[in-house]
Amino acid sequence: MTTMRSIGKLLLLVLSSVSAQTWPRWINTRYEYKPTAGNSKCALVNVVVDESGSMETEQAFLRETALPRIAESLYTIYGYDHVFLSSNGFGSRYVVYTDPLYFRHLGASRFEHTAPFAPENPQLLEWVNNGSREDGYHGLRSAMYWVPLVISGYNMHEECATIDRNLILVTDEDRDNENKGVTMDEVQRWMADRDYILNIVIPINILGEINNLGAKVTSSGAEMFVADGSGGYTTELSEVPFSEIAENNPAEGFSNPEHTAYEHYVPLITDTEGAVWCVDSLRRGIRDGDQNLALSFANAFVNVKAEEIFCLSTNCNPTSGPTTAPTSGPTGAPTTSPPSTSPTASPTPAPSTSPTTSPTPAPSTSPTTSPTPAPSTSPTTSPTPAPSTSPTTSPSSTPTKSPVVPTSSAAPTSSAVPTTSPAAFPDVPDSTRTPEATDAGSKGDPHFKTWQGEHFEFHGQCDLTLAKDDQFANGLGLNVQIRTKLVRYWSYIKTAVIRIGQDVLEVEGGMDFENPHPVYRYNFEPQGEIDGMGGFPLNITYIGEGSGRIYRYKIDLSSKYPGLVISIETLKEFVKVDFSQPSVEAFGNTVGILGDFKTGKTLARDQKTVIHDFTELGVEWQVLPEDDKLFHEISHPQFPESCILPEDPRGQRKRRRRLGDASISLEQAEAACSKLSDPMDVKDCVYDVLATQDLDMVGAF
Repeated sequence: MTTMRSIGKLLLLVLSSVSAQTWPRWINTRYEYKPTAGNSKCALVNVVVDESGSMETEQAFLRETALPRIAESLYTIYGYDHVFLSSNGFGSRYVVYTDPLYFRHLGASRFEHTAPFAPENPQLLEWVNNGSREDGYHGLRSAMYWVPLVISGYNMHEECATIDRNLILVTDEDRDNENKGVTMDEVQRWMADRDYILNIVIPINILGEINNLGAKVTSSGAEMFVADGSGGYTTELSEVPFSEIAENNPAEGFSNPEHTAYEHYVPLITDTEGAVWCVDSLRRGIRDGDQNLALSFANAFVNVKAEEIFCLSTNCNPTSGPTTAPTSGPTGAPTTSPPSTSPTASPTPAPSTSPTTSPTPAPSTSPTTSPTPAPSTSPTTSPTPAPSTSPTTSPSSTPTKSPVVPTSSAAPTSSAVPTTSPAAFPDVPDSTRTPEATDAGSKGDPHFKTWQGEHFEFHGQCDLTLAKDDQFANGLGLNVQIRTKLVRYWSYIKTAVIRIGQDVLEVEGGMDFENPHPVYRYNFEPQGEIDGMGGFPLNITYIGEGSGRIYRYKIDLSSKYPGLVISIETLKEFVKVDFSQPSVEAFGNTVGILGDFKTGKTLARDQKTVIHDFTELGVEWQVLPEDDKLFHEISHPQFPESCILPEDPRGQRKRRRRLGDASISLEQAEAACSKLSDPMDVKDCVYDVLATQDLDMVGAF
């Protein structure tokens, strides 16, 4: 028997050196990692699982929690069209294997697009746990080799425009060198040539603490993921070499002093976007019944994995995804700590550390300096020129022969033109505004400011009622709605619409820097001829040039309410709605997410219940059918489907970015935002600049 096994191993080594291997027989055509020609956004999760006798807990975690939640995040938050699974096992000798070195390819399947987000072939997650010889290098290379071209009927070359690839290796042992022909260098080369990011779950510990769940490792330090004791997690940076704070931690029953999982596997993810995870943290959380530890591990692992996959093809550009609207409902209750109580004078935590002696160690992974060329069009069932619930019987005017040309605000000085330091960008000049004026509205990431000047955030994707009063201006009526777009764990205002009387103005951001122009619809007509808003003057002005140009749509209410202005401003694709110097005479009877004007309370629709949770407040003020849907097209989600929420709705975990990747520091963000007069706006501004890594975001305030 020993002789036959040795012959089998020798045969595999010979076969592995040629291109035409014969296992597994059911794969007719392998995926060759060549350029694709389709239109779909795809992800491939390639899992390599130790099938030895001690792996039952980890296998159950992948099957029941990690993989379904990764698929759910990629579909509902990041807008993927297809998420494919390739499943592999290694280490057991008691099943029919693909090769004599204890590796087998179980097959491949597409994850279902709706809950429970399981693979369409659930048998692919039925690993065994009865083996003893685990060669992770051979497992990784073989897993990359045996991906089939056609999965669940989809030919990946023909179906996909992009395929973001991720490897997951899970083992509680070091490497058993069964295939001496596969070296660390070869595994690294295979991953680099095929654009894989690797995550490893292995037996090590970090600083001897079970709450240190895992880390992204660089040559000089690490970004650690640390359980927070309540089911969430934070990140901490270490400038100490990872080899000095992490060590091998053999699983129970394996006390071999020569155990070298760290040496075998950690170099594979060092200085990459991949991460290493501590298998004992997972085991202790599940086996010992520590639900918070288990939940922290799951949240960290799923969030980091999903974001890694997304960032492969997008470089974490804020508007690269979702490229299409998510196709399922909300992901459920946030998995991190719940939002704080009712709005106060202090904004929600942002950035992760306020300017202190200990600034945020790593700015965000998100938004880069250059959003996508144009906001993606929200999928609609069949956009209509004017929704049936709109206030007008038909569009009130025909479009002009040429679009309205906005006038530049009174001779902007050179300081208003974008430079390398957009800190000089002023707000669009307005004689009715003073530094002491109290404004209300929403802007940026988005940050909401109630009628009483209190700050809060709501991150989610849906249409929201900002402010509504059917009796505004002696019965003309006012209705202001915003449409938010979700990007990973934060959102921004993509479009705003306002109705006064019978006139409707819809405004959207734009990214055409070569031919900058305002993007709007007046009474549902693109670039329609403007004739005021319910009898109040409306004009369009701009300041700045190129990517820093700010368009402002100003509705002057002075004829009825002296000194009052409602304005909508756009910077790039971000939209801001501002009520300047609001008065009780004008807005005292409004309802909406901005709260009650007279008391400052954030009230529910019944105007009695006070909502102290910002997420619940946002969901409460989702636009309903009876609210008059003002947008010219329908966007997902629409009631009764609730707002889509991120897993981390208030960015409680620190915005993660690898060392050296951040182009804008905390100090630069603070300097750029220092010209703002409201201290709370300064903090919100710093938060957004760091999140987007874009100094132009100052203009959004």
